[in-house]
Parts: sequence; C-alpha cells; structure tokens
Amino acid sequence: MIKYEWRDTLSDDESTQLADLLRRAADYDAEPEYTTIEFADIAGAMASSDPRYRHLLVWMLPYATALGAADHPERIAGVIRLTVNDDGTAEASGVVDPQLRSIGIMTLLFERIGLDTSGPQGWQGTGAHIVTAWAKGNHPASGRISNRFLIARTRRVWKLVRPTASVNEAAGAPVLEPISTTALAEYPWASTLIETAGPHHALRESGRVIGAVGMDFTAVESEEFGRCATVRALAATPQADANSRRRLLNGAAALAHEAGLTGLVIHVDSDDAAWVNVCRLVNFQHDRTDVLLQLGGHR
Repeated sequence: MIKYEWRDTLSDDESTQLADLLRRAADYDAEPEYTTIEFADIAGAMASSDPRYRHLLVWMLPYATALGAADHPERIAGVIRLTVNDDGTAEASGVVDPQLRSIGIMTLLFERIGLDTSGPQGWQGTGAHIVTAWAKGNHPASGRISNRFLIARTRRVWKLVRPTASVNEAAGAPVLEPISTTALAEYPWASTLIETAGPHHALRESGRVIGAVGMDFTAVESEEFGRCATVRALAATPQADANSRRRLLNGAAALAHEAGLTGLVIHVDSDDAAWVNVCRLVNFQHDRTDVLLQLGGHR
C-alpha cells in the first residue's frame, strides 16, 4: 500500500531519503537514458516557494516480505515533479525508487488520485488542464500506464547516432560557415535555431543560405560510436531538396570530426519524414525513442 501528498517542504530525513533515491535512480537509469530528476532542482524550488513547481511525494507503507521476514519500514517510493505554466499547461516528470519498480506503484497512485484535468482547478487542484510528460527511452512502465489509463501518445522523437570518421573519407565534404543569431533572424525558417544556444553553422549554396544547424560539442558517450557531439537544432529552407539536407548533415558531422569527436547525435521527430529519410541516407542509426504523453487538450 502507498500514501501520497503534495509537499512544499521536506523534513531533514525526507530530504536525505529523496536525495538518495534520485541519485540511485539516476545511476540505475543512465545507460537506457530514462527520465531523471535532480534533487537540487526540488530543493531549490521549495526554498524559493516558487508556485510554478509542485511536488507529489509517494511513500511505500510498512510491508512484510515472504518467508516471515521482518517488516520493512515506511519509505519514500517516488516523486512526481510538475511545472505549471500561466496558460494552464504543465510539464511532468516522475521517478520511482529502482528497488520498488515493477510492482505497480504509479499505477496504484493514478488509480487513487485520478487523471481528470477538466475541473475548474485542473489536475489535482494544480491549475494544470493539459499535462505532458516525456518518457525518455520509451520506458516500458510508461507504455503500460499509457495503455491502462488511455493516456495519449502525442509525439515520438528518435535519438539517432552516426560516426564522423566516414566524413573524412568522403569526397567533397561540405564546409559549414559560422553564422550569428542576428543573421539567422533574417530567415523565417530558422526560428527554431534562434531559440537554441549556439554555436550555429550554415550551409550556403549558390550564394544563398539554405540550411543551418545548432551544435553542442560537449562530448556525450555512445557505446558504439564513442565521444559524440550533438545537433541541438537544425532547419532548412522549404526549397532545400534531399541532397542539400544530406550536405547539411554531412557538414555537421565534419564539424564534429574537426572537434575531435567520433560520433554525432541528432534528435528527430519520427513523423518528420523529410529529415528521417535523409538521416538514414547519411548513416544515422536509431539509438532510442522518447515518447510524449499528454493528459487533456486536443491536438
């Protein structure tokens, strides 16, 4: 059995328990890259009394194991963190203690508190009428909960990875030129790039900028491809054909190679056929799927 409560403060013992739970969960979930929560973010939000952030703590009540073992004491089993925006939308994330998974804690929680967002005060009185949550790595528990409660899966984003070494061997690898945010603002198709941190690099063909990427050269590890750079965002003019898009992605891989990195990571919406197809043509391989779940609202 469980109990639950929305909390805006924690006792010293609860802080110790929750910090340990989230640390162990982050270590446990690092390889499959499941969703994590930083205890520092929870502690900071509670210290500042910021009303945007809400935290639902879940406790496992004392229980006994088989074969006459001693009772286990009450303990924190998980937490849900909610960020509520002024427009009634909210982003949620949740973590369960790795030692208490696969026994239905979140399922039991949602059965007890419900998932209705249509009331005047939104879900659980938080003011949230539309709640979204990314299930990073398409955690199997998220699929079970989605099926059990008919929670819509509104987006799927693929994490794709490719090596950079092949770029050095390819003839005529394109050279991308640095471009400022101010210059990008001249192109309506580049709005998603302007919203992301740089550096940004552009592909120019026949004197015109036809596409650009936002790069992050902070190395992330891939078991297969080693130290990887990440494409934070990319965009191309609507007139850019598949060959131009291929050149843009090959140029991004070349930048990563020049930075001494052996792989390149990109995240692409699975419904974006143009970019998905081009990514496949330039040797990106599927690494994981992130799924967006949504309560309330319509798309």
